[in-house]
This record gives sequence, structure tokens and C-alpha cells, in this order.
Amino acid sequence: MNKKTVWFSAFKTVVPADFEEWMESLAKEGWNVDKLGLFGAFKIVFYKSEPKKFRYVFDLNINPKKDYMQTYEQFGWEYVGRMSSCFIWRKAYDEIRPESFTDKESRIRRNKNMKNAYRVNLIMMLAAVAAVLTGCAICVYIGEPGTALALTPVLALTAAVSVYFSRVIRRINDNLER
Repeated sequence: MNKKTVWFSAFKTVVPADFEEWMESLAKEGWNVDKLGLFGAFKIVFYKSEPKKFRYVFDLNINPKKDYMQTYEQFGWEYVGRMSSCFIWRKAYDEIRPESFTDKESRIRRNKNMKNAYRVNLIMMLAAVAAVLTGCAICVYIGEPGTALALTPVLALTAAVSVYFSRVIRRINDNLER
């Protein structure tokens, strides 16, 4: 098999350093990605090739400056793709693993930005939970408990996603310096 597809990888490896390490371990086994698309968080296709040592960088950059891409490329980084606002870069190496976020403050800033992005999503999900609960209460109040019951799957889904986001925030917070 020369190709393998991995689903929902960005949801399993939510800490940027974990995602980078996961991609690097696959490259050492000879599984490499050609390009990532906007939906790379959901689906990544890897192709079998020679095992390589790549340093991957997961860089959340919502509003990249004009020279953002050129700066990375100028220092020898290869643009792999973009998953939403996250840019993925890689650089081949032999001995010393190259760094992009070389100081502790840069890594913490990147991880706090990730944590804040998940916080926004958590707030939206909690608002959705509140809206569905309000809808259920109104349905019960006006005498339509069947409609309220029909909303319970939506309530369960939004509550589950809220729990997921809160766990992601906690995991990123526990790994701020990585």
C-alpha cells in the first residue's frame, strides 16, 4: 500500500507540539504528505516514500503579514499547507533538528493563541447549549414536550462538543511551554 488516509488527526493531536511530533514520526517511517488543504484537520493523505527526517512546524497565524511566507521560505522551510488558520511547514535535516519557535516565549504565545481559538469555539458551543435548553424549556412551557424531546440529540451533541473543547483547552494549557 503506497497511500494511507488519516481522519481527524488534528482533533486527536490537539497540542501543536504533539501534532508536529506525530507528523515527524510518520516521516521517519516513510509516510509523507505532499500538500495539506484547508480540510487537513479532517483528512490527511500520506504517501509511502523513503524515510526522512523532517521538522514540522504548526503555526497558527490568523492574519499573516505580507512577508510571512517569504520569511519561512527564506530560511529553508517548505510550505506544506494550511488547515484553516494554521500553517504547516517542514524542513529536512540530518543531525540537528531545526527550530522555528526557538524561545520559550514564542512557543507559549503560539499555544495561548491556540487555546484562545478553542475558547471562542467553546463559548459558541455553550451559547448553543443555552439556546437549545431555552428552546426545550419553551416547548415544555407551551405544552409541546415532544418537540423538546426532539431537541435532545442537538443538546447532547452541543454539550459533548463543549466538553471536548474544554478538555482541549486544558491539554493545551498543560503543554504551554512545548
